[in-house]
Amino acid sequence: GSSIALHLSEMAGRRLRVAVIERDATYEWASAPRSAGGIRQQFSLPVNIQLSLYGIEFLKTGLKDLCAGLDVDTDVQFRENGYLILASPGAGEKSLREN
Repeated sequence: GSSIALHLSEMAGRRLRVAVIERDATYEWASAPRSAGGIRQQFSLPVNIQLSLYGIEFLKTGLKDLCAGLDVDTDVQFRENGYLILASPGAGEKSLREN
């Protein structure tokens, strides 16, 4: 919800006021701060790969750019450390190599 609100606000400029209604205003129990933060790039559909690549770039620079001039901490502590993907021999390995 917050990401959509941020993007809508950026797209609309001052023509649109966007609000996020959140039961937990502190975001203490929200899923985003509790996630491990992994972003996959291995998909069989190009659109999913493009979405992942956009997400990575957004976390690196986009959030900071969108929030320029605002009193917002944009450091989400995103670090690219790699990914380990395992597959069973045979069909699992074949599928992973193809995608």
